[in-house]
Amino acid sequence: MAQEDQSGNPHNRPRIRARDGEKAGKYREVKAVRLHRERGVTFWRFNLEIELGLRQARVAYRINRGPAIGFWVPGRGQSMNIMFHSCNGFSLSVNSNEFTGPDPLWRDVLNKHLSRPFHVMLGGGDQIYNDAAMRDTTYFKEWLQTKNPEHKHRADFTEEMQDELESFYLDRYSMWFSQGLFGMANSQIPMGYGSYPHHFMSTRVFTGLGAVAFKYYMLFQHQSVVSETQRDEPSWVLGASPGPYINELSRSVFMFLGRKVALLGLDCRTERMRDEVLSQQSYDIVFDRCRSQIIKGETKHLIVLLGVPIAYPRLNFLENILTSRVMDPIKAIGRTGLLGGFVNKFDGGVEILDDLDDHWTAKHHKPERNWFIQELQELAASKSVRITILGGDVHLGAVGQFYTKKKLGVAKDRDHRYMPNVVSSAIVNTPPPNIMGDVLNKRNKVHHLDAETDEDMIPMFEQDVNGKARNNLHLLPRRNYCSI
Repeated sequence: MAQEDQSGNPHNRPRIRARDGEKAGKYREVKAVRLHRERGVTFWRFNLEIELGLRQARVAYRINRGPAIGFWVPGRGQSMNIMFHSCNGFSLSVNSNEFTGPDPLWRDVLNKHLSRPFHVMLGGGDQIYNDAAMRDTTYFKEWLQTKNPEHKHRADFTEEMQDELESFYLDRYSMWFSQGLFGMANSQIPMGYGSYPHHFMSTRVFTGLGAVAFKYYMLFQHQSVVSETQRDEPSWVLGASPGPYINELSRSVFMFLGRKVALLGLDCRTERMRDEVLSQQSYDIVFDRCRSQIIKGETKHLIVLLGVPIAYPRLNFLENILTSRVMDPIKAIGRTGLLGGFVNKFDGGVEILDDLDDHWTAKHHKPERNWFIQELQELAASKSVRITILGGDVHLGAVGQFYTKKKLGVAKDRDHRYMPNVVSSAIVNTPPPNIMGDVLNKRNKVHHLDAETDEDMIPMFEQDVNGKARNNLHLLPRRNYCSI
């Protein structure tokens, strides 16, 4: 609800006065839809339809006669101001007090929102960290501590374990999505699973855990339920068949962020396996939706939101070392606990390897990755649309790029292969040490995706956040978010 200047000083009064729609009687009541009820908690959703005006406007709302809160909508035909972020939480090993908690960058977001309102907020993965389930549970924690791999594999997902995980996820989401400045941003700006070996992902416990996590992900992050389909919400792009470990259809989204900008948010989790992100049948559905709804000559920009970067320095050398037989004695020592968190608590593998397997640039995903980029190139050419890819997860700021090989002499503004990959991470979690960024930077070189396409990282970080000159121009190991 917009407020007038009440100072009484005529020099402080704006030329165009703000209007109080509620006092003028220009408001309407919207009934809530009950989405879900469980464990004494009811989830409600309010479906709002707002006619856009010639200029952007602030829309106020109040719930049950509570305080008025507002969000902004763009003017008719105007593209939305977008805020993108990822890694919105702390890992278990991080002392959050050393970073003044989760609020610093969210405070900056809200300050920017005051002067140039964001119309939509896109989260690129890790909206909440649930690693604490390994610490704050009883039955699940006992299962994690089981030493015998055969017993761990055959263990049942008991009612007691499900009950404590249901309570954990509900309480964790409720706490994180309502506290601090992130909770405030949620009220004002409309808004890892799958990288372990198959034999482990298919255990009854991990499958049960995935089902619980998926339910609360849908309720809190999509304000939706599993039974909702494209008939209920046209922006859904449902996969061809249920995932192998989470027995649900993948849920990508396609929508417009203004008349000229489209968004494809690709679900890279529900169907994910160690050697496949999305099935061919589901890819076909996704690209069919893009081709049918992107209007040539009118849609100027397609934003593709992925969980992790797709144009990024390679870490194959590290993968090769960590998967070699040389590591077997070290992993055996790690399972005794002498090496801290070197091996994970799930299957005894090297912890960092699970993160590497998550990357599009991992050797398991290379053929699928290259095919996906080529399909995007074809879409860009056929629809004459610029494509930008968003990614997060890596706790670094960076921009990678795909482009036509320079020897072919294609100007960038006419290059359908030109696609930047904006990497923004993390808005809350700790950045890696500078030395890690420098190691990655040394792995940066021009890669040849195919006979026509090259890729590399864009040098852009000449100054650090304190104004000092930087040697590493490609990767910024500082907390960050992205404004588009």
